Amino acid sequence: MGILSKMWGGIKKAASSAWEKTKEVAREAIGLMAEKAETFVGTVKSVWQKVKPFIEKVVQPALKLAVQWTSAALPAFPWVAGAIAAFDKALDALVAWDKTVMAKKLDAAIHWVIQRAKDLHDINLSKEEMATAAEHEATFREARSEVRGDAAKAIDLASLITSYAQLNTRITHVMENNNIEDFEHYLRLRAAQKLLKDTEKRLMLAQDIHVINADDLFLMEIGAELLKKTPSISDADTQRLDEVIYARFQQKLIPFVFEEMIMAWGCNLDTMEQEWKAQSQAIAKDQVLLRRLEIGQRLSELDAEEAAILADLQAKVPALKAQMDSKRKRANEMRSYVFAAEGFLQMLEKNPEDFADKEYLLEDSSAAGMIIIECAQHGKQWEELSESEQFLIIDFANIFEEASRARAARLVEVVA
Repeated sequence: MGILSKMWGGIKKAASSAWEKTKEVAREAIGLMAEKAETFVGTVKSVWQKVKPFIEKVVQPALKLAVQWTSAALPAFPWVAGAIAAFDKALDALVAWDKTVMAKKLDAAIHWVIQRAKDLHDINLSKEEMATAAEHEATFREARSEVRGDAAKAIDLASLITSYAQLNTRITHVMENNNIEDFEHYLRLRAAQKLLKDTEKRLMLAQDIHVINADDLFLMEIGAELLKKTPSISDADTQRLDEVIYARFQQKLIPFVFEEMIMAWGCNLDTMEQEWKAQSQAIAKDQVLLRRLEIGQRLSELDAEEAAILADLQAKVPALKAQMDSKRKRANEMRSYVFAAEGFLQMLEKNPEDFADKEYLLEDSSAAGMIIIECAQHGKQWEELSESEQFLIIDFANIFEEASRARAARLVEVVA
């Protein structure tokens, strides 16, 4: 599965055990479901159209900024005063060390960051501004090696805001252009989006510049890498990302990424079910009218207008019913896949003791996972499964329906 499957391989595994084997099957099943998604839930384009309205505003801050500005024109963040003083220290140090040229570059970069911080809630850089941001980022890296203490912390803060501005812009462009290539790309986009949201929150709530640390900069670097056409993330960085994600989100890396797929699929399923129910209700009305007119025809009670309506219904109702039955069948198949995927994700999220009174789920998860792995590897459709295989997946999936729907509901809880 491209970069994501490579990243999973870069995470250190625990010693082999029955529990780890269950997790390994769940990991492979859910990974292949993402990689071969069209076999299970359709194209990423169709799913994207349904979930985009719910996630396109998720990056924008929910926190409201008071309209107060310091003399440096920075918003009223708690860390403003300390940052301004620390920026001055950094510039003074460079000048004192006869690094005037670097000090001028740093001064320009700091002023650029101040302007961006004013609009932190709505940053979308132009192509030229993106190039300028990259130049300033390089300046911050160069200056960072020359200073210590609060001055270094202030430069880290400026670097973070610069990286935030660039990543936010890249995400915005992907969203605006509907440029989602496949489900791996979707997962990478959502991971980058969540990392950006975490940074945004930390910038809003930080009380002083010392709250910003190397992990914040690292997450922005990873977010930028995830959005590249061909990302490259080392095993060491993957392991570190796994640890930072757990510290920040109380989730391991794989569930952190893959839950976005489950949420998207659940949202898509809900839309499919609503469409089917609406179509079913509409056809039911046509069928009632069709039966009434057919009875009237047999009794020779129809006028010309009613006869025309009858002919129209006789022509279109069978096709509409076939279409509705196909949509219902597809929705039922998708229910099983989506809810089963929730079960696999829970195997990755939870610990053995969480299933202490439900050990049978571990065996069911492995069995259902192996069936789905075979489907993904060989492009096997639902109707090609044996009845016992279908029932096994359905029974396993039904256990996780409520949890899956609850997780999907989180996607649509957009904060205004």
